[in-house]
This record gives sequence, C-alpha cells and structure tokens, in this order.
Amino acid sequence: MTGPARFDALNYSLPAIADGRVPTLGPLPAAAVPPLSEAIVAMDPWRKYPFPPDAFCRMLTADEPGAPRLAISLEGEIVGVCVIRAAWLRGPYLQFLALLPKVHNRGVGGAVLAWLESEARRAEERNLWVAASAINTGAIRFYERAGFTKVADLDELVCDGYMEFLFRKRLT
Repeated sequence: MTGPARFDALNYSLPAIADGRVPTLGPLPAAAVPPLSEAIVAMDPWRKYPFPPDAFCRMLTADEPGAPRLAISLEGEIVGVCVIRAAWLRGPYLQFLALLPKVHNRGVGGAVLAWLESEARRAEERNLWVAASAINTGAIRFYERAGFTKVADLDELVCDGYMEFLFRKRLT
C-alpha cells in the first residue's frame, strides 16, 4: 500500500464527458460558496431537510485537514462542489457531492467518480465510500450504476426522521 490518496493538488482534470468537454476540480473560491449554498438548499434532498444556506456555507468553508472542498467546473464555470475525506475506512469517502441541475445527467458526476476511483487505485486504496439519503433515489441509482453497493442503513444521520444509506465500492 502506498498510503491514503491525498487529493492535495491544486487542480485536477477529470475524464471528458460525452460532449467532449473536460470538467476540472480546483480550490473552492470563497465568493462561490454563498450562491452554491443557495442552489444546493433548493435541490432535493436538501430542500426537504431543515438546512439553511448559511449551514452549507459553514460546511463548505470549513478548513479540515484531509477533507478538501473542491469546486467542480466546466469551461471555467463552477457547476458543483465536492468534499472528499481522504482517509476513511481504508479508502476515501466522498462526503458531499452536489451538481447544479443544468449539468445533471451530462456525465459530470460520473467523471468525478471515475477520477476519485483512479486516484484511490493509484494510492492502492481498498475502498470508495459514499452516503446518500433514502429520499434521493436519483443519487442511489447513480451510485449503484457506478458499482457501489449499499452496506448500511444510517438512521437519522443527517436529519431527524430521515434515513441515509452508506455505500461501498471495493477496489481490490
């Protein structure tokens, strides 16, 4: 094992999406956080949870070693955000992934997952992890199509009265 994937480069190019464009990951600019937070709370499942935009602002601006906050961009425009916990149960945990509706079903999320898997394999990690809300059926289908398997029910992890599912993709 070479050690946990670090995800500490300044910028990453992701695999090209179907239309040939190449999404990128990079530092999340502070000025982008409020509008992203507003957009996130307007989408399910977050719309159903009692999280105000300022809660997302705090989460997206938190400085946690080993858990970078990365802007997902397409042709220079920020179209989403992800948070990766680099070292979690023998592999990285995609703690948060949100894409703006205008890039849903365009391959951007798949490019993020492909890149994450590539980085984890390069570091000889054993697993990839992600959690999804039970009410977010689109995310559940997305992760299952990408090879993730549900391994646990997490009752009221994020919000009282709601269930989250933990998913794992074995890399070895």
